[in-house]
Amino acid sequence: MSKELEAKVLVALLSDRYLLSRVMSDGFSPDIFADPNYKIIFKTAYEMSQLPGQVVDWITIESNLKNRNWLTPELIQAISVLKTDVVPEADQMMAYVEILKDRGLREKTLKLSQVMANYALGKGQYQDQDFLDFSSRIIQTLIELQKQKVKKRITPLKETIREINETTNRPRVEKKLLGFSIYPHERLEHLLSGIRKGFYYGIAGPPRRGKTTFALDLASRLAEKNRFPVLFYTWEQTRKTLAARLLGRECYINPVKLLTEVNPEEQQRHALVQKVIERSQAYSNHLFVIEAGRQDTIERIKAQAYNVMHEFRTNHISIFFDYLQKIPLGRQYEDIRGQVNEASAQLADLSLELECPVFAISAMDKEGCKLDEKPPSYDEFSTTLYARPTMHNCVGGGDLEYDLDVAMVLSKDWIATKNLHDRLSIKGKEAKMPDLPQIDIINLHIDKNRDSAGESSPTIQYAFFININKFVEVGYKTEEEYTKEFKGFAKAEDMFGTLLDTGIFKL
Repeated sequence: MSKELEAKVLVALLSDRYLLSRVMSDGFSPDIFADPNYKIIFKTAYEMSQLPGQVVDWITIESNLKNRNWLTPELIQAISVLKTDVVPEADQMMAYVEILKDRGLREKTLKLSQVMANYALGKGQYQDQDFLDFSSRIIQTLIELQKQKVKKRITPLKETIREINETTNRPRVEKKLLGFSIYPHERLEHLLSGIRKGFYYGIAGPPRRGKTTFALDLASRLAEKNRFPVLFYTWEQTRKTLAARLLGRECYINPVKLLTEVNPEEQQRHALVQKVIERSQAYSNHLFVIEAGRQDTIERIKAQAYNVMHEFRTNHISIFFDYLQKIPLGRQYEDIRGQVNEASAQLADLSLELECPVFAISAMDKEGCKLDEKPPSYDEFSTTLYARPTMHNCVGGGDLEYDLDVAMVLSKDWIATKNLHDRLSIKGKEAKMPDLPQIDIINLHIDKNRDSAGESSPTIQYAFFININKFVEVGYKTEEEYTKEFKGFAKAEDMFGTLLDTGIFKL
């Protein structure tokens, strides 16, 4: 069985340079192979892979071994067997690697214990060595074994400082993000400096505030602008429903209508759908919407992520969870708080292990929903800065914000919504348009932003077109707007102008 595992790992690594570089960065070494022939083949192939432009396949490997006079009949036989072996999936290979690493460490520990036993009995090559010298040797050996188990090789801080120095001294041609682009979310992209690798993002809000729609929009922008795979796991919606939302936001048609027959009077607008479908190829080849179930644990999703990264030959991926409270875990919890805390901790670990952005959507509890309800008095509400839900109002997630790198909360801005509706009503009467679009102004509060640049306004305002499930950035919300002196109608005029520029509606 051990030789069979070694063969499968070797075949997988030699067939894919991406996997080879990944496992080497995770502490893999040729010594893990017990079979001497496999050890020589792997070491030769890895050395070849480090040469720029060097092709690594069975022909070049055999040629290299022959040039070194290492191509023995045993090696020829081993290569012949390996050529016929089936290449395992990426997640299987990673599991096999861990088995081999664990086996190798146990064998080395056993040998070390025999050395210690011989010393205690006054036998062996170290029998005359001073105890302090001998124990220091044993401790150093154990530390070396421990390093082999650590997944990531650690390097001195000076390497990181050198990289920062190179970045600082590089001529700045254009605005540089620390993470991935999510354009056209320009303000959010600016505040977060892009979507960062290894960051864990939380999106929370009451019902009907567009949490899933907003997250899906971010997922599609990540896939479109950065061309790497994005996995969107949903325990709430179907693939077809979410696909219709993505198309509806572009052609300004209610997603429900895209899933039903076309009325004759809507033929002109539905003519846009074909163009939108063609444009969707910019993201649809890299965006995966998965209808998740009870079997989709975080461990299983991690394995699927490895397979997708392997398929796309990339180190980059992003994963979305809709939503946090429905993620299945390995065991049952007595209360929702324990379940959410465990799921959140696992997602934080997942973002670090895969070095990828992870997004979790969270539902709000009753208190959080109540804080978002229509205020009894607009005048009183407009001057209350903190009368809104926060991450502490998430279902079972009182401590959720501590795990997150970025905490975002969606809530309705009742005052701004009313002012914009009044502005639209005026223009609607002028144009004799009785049917005005249903638009909510949604505040995106960035309550936590690790490594932020200390921006003064961490709240972004969006116009949420309810019927077509579309978010449009319309500006920032400042503390000045919570004062009685603030003129909200002037702000509504600016929002109206911004929306006109998008061409979403013509009034």
